[in-house]
Amino acid sequence: MRYWPLIVFVLWFAPAPVAADGRVALLIGNGGYRNDDFALANPANDVRALGAALTRLGFEVRSEVDLSRPQMRAALDWLGRSARGADIALVFYAGHSVQAEAENYLIGTELAELSAPALVDSSVTLSEVLTGVEAAGAELSLVILDACRDNPFGGTRIGEAGLSPVSGSIGTLVAYATDPGNVAADGLGANSTFTAALLDHVETPGIDVRIMFGRVRQDVVGDTGGQQVPWVEEAVLGEHYLAAPPDPLDPGDELSVWREAVVAGSVESYRDYLESFPEGLYKIVAQLRIDALQGNAPEATDLDTTDLPAATAALEMIGHLVPNAADVPDTEVRQAFARWQSTRPAGARGFPALMAEAARTATYVGTYTVGILKNDLQRYASVDTALEQARDNLRIAEADFGDDAQAQSALQRMRDDVAQVERIRRNVAADLDASRTYYSDLIALTDRYLADWMSEDAQPRFASSRGITRLSDRALSDARTFTRHLAIARTAPDGSYTWLASMMEGL
Repeated sequence: MRYWPLIVFVLWFAPAPVAADGRVALLIGNGGYRNDDFALANPANDVRALGAALTRLGFEVRSEVDLSRPQMRAALDWLGRSARGADIALVFYAGHSVQAEAENYLIGTELAELSAPALVDSSVTLSEVLTGVEAAGAELSLVILDACRDNPFGGTRIGEAGLSPVSGSIGTLVAYATDPGNVAADGLGANSTFTAALLDHVETPGIDVRIMFGRVRQDVVGDTGGQQVPWVEEAVLGEHYLAAPPDPLDPGDELSVWREAVVAGSVESYRDYLESFPEGLYKIVAQLRIDALQGNAPEATDLDTTDLPAATAALEMIGHLVPNAADVPDTEVRQAFARWQSTRPAGARGFPALMAEAARTATYVGTYTVGILKNDLQRYASVDTALEQARDNLRIAEADFGDDAQAQSALQRMRDDVAQVERIRRNVAADLDASRTYYSDLIALTDRYLADWMSEDAQPRFASSRGITRLSDRALSDARTFTRHLAIARTAPDGSYTWLASMMEGL
């Protein structure tokens, strides 16, 4: 009988567990500088404490203290080799740093004299660090810089205090101890203020790495009275957990609990939602509504009435308003805008900055969704082909052996297999319909409000010097697909799926 291909398909199609590819971390703490005037007390302590925490989290850790430039270069080369294809590649640096000529320098301990040549000769640049960590091609590249401490060059006019923000490619997160151009405290205890907060949260289970750094920021701001605001530049796709991931939650359950909270409209109902879904889709909105009910909502910001529709779309994109909510009051939009402003540095809190952030977010979300949609289309095509083959095999078997009593049990197994594949196709079709609808809505919203704010800076950036991996190649291709679909949407009628035909031609 010719039904074995169906059995093979069902076995092939069943989901298989995915094993983690490993975690590798390089920690460097420079405090014992050749020039005693540059000495820092805590970098060595920071490295030891964080190394112990990361070891507990399953990282292969290399901890180094008081390195020169050649030694730092050698350590970065080790990371590139050891983290090749890993799940997470992490670099942590604590010590002196300075920005000069649009570059950030992480200073080796051999620095002795205060001159520009000495700075270059004794430092690795942040660009070199990014090149090293991204060359590994890990799913997530983390660079953590507790390195914005006082400028050792002081009044020499060599460099500026703090660091300038630098973005990595898709899959990279760069965390700074404080905001651009500012300096961070070395700390009065055993660890710096920033690393102490990091140690408090790095082993917390169930929180995405971006949420973790948000909690670090909150603690540091509180501990320093707002004088130090940790900063993150990231282009991370998907969710990543340093500690244990959260228990899987049904999105339908979250939506149900959220709707109950909205209907009740009380502090208690929104707190119940946050307790059940502390990192849920509506977390920020729930906190804003609790503040409003308690009379603690941020004062509504002066936002031009003509900008309200675009601001609403932008705030939905970055999670400060509920997506697709009907008739959002202007006051709630202005309060959400004020809440967003409170997370931004001075000089980057205006409407243009909001739109630029939302445009970048749309680019990353669009890139990520293109990948999901491609996968769903390919899954549907595969299961549809397999179902057609299974039905053909069943029809042939029934025609040939339908009257054979001894064949009935085998024929029934074939019918059950066909029914199983039909169920699989229905589930895959539902996934495809959900991703297609979401992507269509994303294109429409982006085209209407955010496309004009997009720039080359919002696109994934790759270079051969950063070791393009298959992952980044795919991400770049998906980003270009999203951009092409936006261009198609400009001329297509509302609700058109012309972009879908374009995508299917490329599969």
